[in-house]
Amino acid sequence: MTASIPALVEPLVLRWARESVGLSPLAAARKLGVPDDRVDLWEQGQAQPTVSQLRKAAAVYKRPLGVFFLAQPPQDFDAMRDFRRHVDATGGQWSPELHGEYRRAQLQRENALELFELEDDQPPTAWRIDDLPSDDPEAAGALARARLLAHAVVPLPSGVGTSYDHLNAWTAALEEAGVLVLATSRGGVSPSEMRAFSLYFDELPIIVANGADGARGRLFSMLHEYAHLILHTAGLCDTVTDARATTPDRELEARCNAIAAAILMPAGDVLAQPLVAARAHRPEDWTYDDLRAAAAPFGVSAEAFLRRLATLGRTTQTFYQRRRAEFLAAYEADEERTKASGGNWYRNTARDLGKGYVRRIADAYRRRVIDSYTAASYLNVKVDQIPRLAQEASLQVSAQR
Repeated sequence: MTASIPALVEPLVLRWARESVGLSPLAAARKLGVPDDRVDLWEQGQAQPTVSQLRKAAAVYKRPLGVFFLAQPPQDFDAMRDFRRHVDATGGQWSPELHGEYRRAQLQRENALELFELEDDQPPTAWRIDDLPSDDPEAAGALARARLLAHAVVPLPSGVGTSYDHLNAWTAALEEAGVLVLATSRGGVSPSEMRAFSLYFDELPIIVANGADGARGRLFSMLHEYAHLILHTAGLCDTVTDARATTPDRELEARCNAIAAAILMPAGDVLAQPLVAARAHRPEDWTYDDLRAAAAPFGVSAEAFLRRLATLGRTTQTFYQRRRAEFLAAYEADEERTKASGGNWYRNTARDLGKGYVRRIADAYRRRVIDSYTAASYLNVKVDQIPRLAQEASLQVSAQR
């Protein structure tokens, strides 16, 4: 039978494919459903996988089947870079889930570029800011805010709105300006490993936020990564808050946080908040509930707003550091209460793929620029699911998670 025919593959290619997704030989063997020592034996050339086993390995290692028949490991596939991590995260290999999300982002970008080429069009590049004052986070944030809002297709909430209203508005502005914005699936990469990452390209750069994070956390991480892009860098989102950070990487992360804060919370708007003005002479008289209320018009967390107050000299760094852990815990409890309970596959898929990406492909399909097979392949869905998915990705002012 075909399933039992040995697959003539190079052991080094098998090892490369396994290592590229961060799996140990034992973990790979158990995912493949083979004896614990079998993957080791394949990679040492002492045994060969069957064709059926190789097909399963291609799925587990997230590689095309044809790659396994190369004479040696390819040199032109994506190189995994050593990005900055969450401040509390430990080093080490990326998880297989993070490898998979990195590759998915690259693949979606290739699909989008192919569609631009089919339409004889170019991706927008309004997201770039060539004269960015990178040594002045306030000026950089103001310039970046103006640039994005000039391309806003969904208005920022005029009142408080919901955290999802703010997230949707800023996401749509980034997409319109030429950034490919995606999210990881909720059951995928842990936020403790990655809250967001960005990949810099001159055209169609990528921001991937962690779908398991709350809306307010995703919003700040997304603008943090946009700061990376306009500074011509990329990275895994770090939560450095100390402006006195001493290493180059920490200084960069602190700068990106400062720019993101200035984009989302303009100094004048923050200082004009009644709750802030009332505490002009009482900089440490803040409860979590008051901070949450003052932060709501900006779509950010109470902790992010308190950090902004410290930057603007309206509270003390000592108070911020003393209460930060308490406020973060309260924020996380808030997010757990407000997260959607799960279940809308179309909504979640549109969020993960990126609504701008879905809209562009669905529109090209509607106009018959691409056929149903191509559209379904780009979206990794069935043809009959495209209309409902496009509906979930449509531009709406109301909250969409």
